[in-house]
Amino acid sequence: MQRKKDHTIRVLVIDDRMEDAESIVTGLRNDGLAVRANRPTSLDEYRAMLAGQPVDLVLAAATSKTVEPTQALTLARATGNDLPVILIADGHDDAGLAAMIGLGADNIALRNRDGHLRRAVEREYRDLNARRDLRHLDARLHETERRCDALIDSSRDPIAYIHEGMHIRANQAYLEMFGYADFDEVEGMSILDMVAPADANDFKTLLKQLSKGGETPPPHHLTAHDADGQEFPATMEFSPATYDGEPCLQIIFRRKETAFDPAMMEQMETLRRQDVATGLLNRPTFLQSLEDAVARSASAHEHHGLLLIQPDHFGSLVQSVGINNVDALMAALAERLRPLLDEQVEAARFGEQVIAVLARGSSHAETEVLARDIVSVIGGRILETGDHSLTVTASVGAVQVSERNAQVPRVLARAQQLLETAQGVGGNRMELYDPGAIDRAEQDRINAWIERIRGALTNDQLVLHYQPIISLHGNNAPFFDVLMRMDNGTGELVMPNAFLPIAEEHGLIRDLDRGVIAKAVRTLAANAKREMRFIVRISRASIEDTTLPAFIQQVLQEHAIPANRLVVQINESKVSTQVNEAAEFNRQLAAFGAGFCIDQFGVGLSSAQLIAHLRPRFVKLDGSFMTDYARSPEQQARVRDLGAAATASGASTIACDVNDSGSMTTLFLANVEYVQGNFLAPPSPDLSFDF
Repeated sequence: MQRKKDHTIRVLVIDDRMEDAESIVTGLRNDGLAVRANRPTSLDEYRAMLAGQPVDLVLAAATSKTVEPTQALTLARATGNDLPVILIADGHDDAGLAAMIGLGADNIALRNRDGHLRRAVEREYRDLNARRDLRHLDARLHETERRCDALIDSSRDPIAYIHEGMHIRANQAYLEMFGYADFDEVEGMSILDMVAPADANDFKTLLKQLSKGGETPPPHHLTAHDADGQEFPATMEFSPATYDGEPCLQIIFRRKETAFDPAMMEQMETLRRQDVATGLLNRPTFLQSLEDAVARSASAHEHHGLLLIQPDHFGSLVQSVGINNVDALMAALAERLRPLLDEQVEAARFGEQVIAVLARGSSHAETEVLARDIVSVIGGRILETGDHSLTVTASVGAVQVSERNAQVPRVLARAQQLLETAQGVGGNRMELYDPGAIDRAEQDRINAWIERIRGALTNDQLVLHYQPIISLHGNNAPFFDVLMRMDNGTGELVMPNAFLPIAEEHGLIRDLDRGVIAKAVRTLAANAKREMRFIVRISRASIEDTTLPAFIQQVLQEHAIPANRLVVQINESKVSTQVNEAAEFNRQLAAFGAGFCIDQFGVGLSSAQLIAHLRPRFVKLDGSFMTDYARSPEQQARVRDLGAAATASGASTIACDVNDSGSMTTLFLANVEYVQGNFLAPPSPDLSFDF
């Protein structure tokens, strides 16, 4: 099975007993967290680990004597790094918990309370990343402000910044236009002093509207006067801004002789904001509107609806109308949506095949009604696009924007995820996320996925992709890693992370494992002359299936495939909690010649001991080891140690996620025999790779 790639959390586990530390790490990985752990065996080793390698979290047993909790906290704080420490308690007594809080721990978790440690780790890691992001954004903000200052100073447009009607910044072009030599002459001066008396009242009214948070007005035409009292016609353009952390107003002041005719200017502004093909807003304009709406959700607690709309089976539609008529297709969809738009509901062509809608001030119920209306209005009638009459349906991914999720990337990513989910279960439907009511309709979504998975198993809609595994020792025999996808019924593929968790939770994962194995063996039979070898993933549940080895043997025999052409793979974290079951599973595979592989190898605290006991045919290093591998002596040393341990146990080592040519020589010298990764060859339904 395809595993979902997560960012690896680097932890130090402080516990007197190796078994307890291993249990902590295994529990976290089995709960779905990608964890790479180290365990210090002395205070000096703890100090060296803090100084010598990047660490995200420290997990320290409250009863540890090897490194006592006070020492763990003191040394972690002494690094000067943002390094959260979670104390792990064995029991629940108020005095003990109070004492741990008094030590300054960032969080406390109960060892044997189901999910408690996982939630503590997730919370602290999420907060750590938020603080890191904030520091990174703060640095970028200062750099951006510095560059903006330089651009403003060098701009030929007269630009000023106004706070509460007073000048707080102006560039040289602005000063020259009004006849001032230095900013000191206008600092603190009212902007009204630049406006001729005849237009002063109208301009004052405009400033009051802007100070109350009104919409940014179009260009404003008036008569200005300079330091000598000479009047001249001018145009002012406004935009909200901040200066030294304070909200203010940016004004671009242009003499009329350099400004456009008002009617032409309005027409050009309209064209600048529109998508030519559909007449809807274009992407940059919509993003600005979305940023404004999200900002108001954060500051004024407003609620809005964001909806992404995409025609279902778009590839088939393009084949029907032709690539040259895609714009006409999207224009027809836009016309179908137009009756649903008004002053509070605006739409944009957000991508080649995606339309975005922003419903300002929309409640959850109103956003849901709008999403259903969109699905209905598109799918309810024949769509006319030039010479073609099409039956088109669409899916909608909708997000309720509120204070809780007021970040543009977050709401866009969530809407896109929901759009893909809606299409993955057949399309012609909407999926709505509301941060205040996450579980609404969740069961309907799960039920739809369950039916889709069962349908895929029944109708042979599991699709296999293959990624080459390349030998560093000159073995040119074809060797592929098998990755599963699902056909949603129209030829479009759904990635496994969309449905595997549901399959595991509802008892369908073993059937998927068997379906993939059977299809992989049929593929081997269809390509028997090439003598290929496949690695196929299975789940933790299948390790417990005592009948699976016999099933694998039967399928291989039915298709006359030598058993050594098939290798069965499972994650190290799954095996480490089922060592006896895994050993028996491997023994049964070996009895008829099939292979066994441990994936994500090297992230546990006792990886070498594990493979010495299990004796797998292959180990596949965790992909996190390849992050910056060519420039990281620490990563290289760790890979060398793991490669040596694999060789000692009789296993061949595979490095996955290899992403640069510079790693290849180093991997060869580190006892690594095979490599794979998108840099070498991405997964593909094609088996024609030339080894």
